[in-house]
Amino acid sequence: EMTQELLQWNPALVKEVDDSGSTPLHYVASAGNISALKLLLRYDTSPAYVSDSNGLFPVHVAAKMGYGQLIYELCKHCPDSDEKLDGKGRNFLHIAVEYKKWKVVWHFCGTPELERMVNVMDYEGNTALHLAVKNADQMIVSLLMANKNVLPNIVNNKGLTALDLAVLATDKGMSYTLVIILRCLAWTGAVLTPRRLDHFIDEFHIGKASGNELKKFSNIAQNLVVGSVLVSTVTFAAVFTLPGGTISDGHPHGGAPILSHRYTFKAFVMANTLAFVGSTLSTIWLTYAGSDHVHPLLRALYMFFSVVCMEQATRGMVAAFALGAYVVLSPVTERIAVVVCMSTIATLLLRNPSNWQLGFLFMPIKRRLGWRGAFKAHLPQQTRSRLTVGIGSNFACLILRRMLGMLFTYSFIFLLALL
Repeated sequence: EMTQELLQWNPALVKEVDDSGSTPLHYVASAGNISALKLLLRYDTSPAYVSDSNGLFPVHVAAKMGYGQLIYELCKHCPDSDEKLDGKGRNFLHIAVEYKKWKVVWHFCGTPELERMVNVMDYEGNTALHLAVKNADQMIVSLLMANKNVLPNIVNNKGLTALDLAVLATDKGMSYTLVIILRCLAWTGAVLTPRRLDHFIDEFHIGKASGNELKKFSNIAQNLVVGSVLVSTVTFAAVFTLPGGTISDGHPHGGAPILSHRYTFKAFVMANTLAFVGSTLSTIWLTYAGSDHVHPLLRALYMFFSVVCMEQATRGMVAAFALGAYVVLSPVTERIAVVVCMSTIATLLLRNPSNWQLGFLFMPIKRRLGWRGAFKAHLPQQTRSRLTVGIGSNFACLILRRMLGMLFTYSFIFLLALL
């Protein structure tokens, strides 16, 4: 009400600027007040085309703050405002990507009249996809690649495509944060710039791990070994505190488990064995992975195998808990025993967040390649030869590999329990 009274008293206030070059529309865009925005635009739309001292227009401010609905209103009342560029040649989509406002990207990638903005390059030749890869933003890369109008192979002023940037970012020793982005780009048709591989290696120092990168082996090994030792300790102790107790010493089989004849008890023993063996091997290999006296390539190999063993160990430990609880509770209250077992499934599903990150790959693959695209290999040899991180050949193989790991665990437990 006060804003309306001020504008009725002096309509020219809508054009006033402060010391930073900001108009009232800039402040409204920063605050996200849509009603105030509509009021100001009703009096005058020209401030939407005024930039502040930093070169930002109101539409850029709204994108920076993540106000998608406010951007929509600005574009509706001021049709050319979406084409305004800041001092670096960026449109509002560049700004939203830089500040990781994925809701803005999601909203406008699905707006047909604004899809022309997705391939605009800034003064450095970067599209919104280039910036998303630089920011290692898996969500925004997935949203952009799910839009067929986004061209993934545009080259910036440095001669790099989005996939080039992803390769460079992941080729830093232990820095694998962009693996999902690599898969999203490489599996949906993105290519590397054509150049000699030896020039690519020399120009961007591919494969030359720094001292800081080698220290990451020690730091990661120290963190992981705590978990592996804990699992080893718990599973070792479980052998001497078996569920159901043991037969008294006066019996011919004194000291033997009371419930040893039950199948679920045997499965518990196998699950506990798998957890102990996996965690022990992981502890040993992590010791070598964290040692400065071991060759870096061997340290990476030890790290890989230790992580694989630790995955098996955690699955085995969770299964051992569920089976042990079922053995003890099922004779008394089978419903509670089933609830306990079902609850552990949530632990297995939430155990590894990277499994959920695979969801970022689903929509881009479906939109660009169709359902069958998940089962086809789309990784050219040129791309494969430049990667130092294994990303797999296609989405289906990646899922299958994860499932085979779980299949091995539970086959080991439940099949050997039949012996």
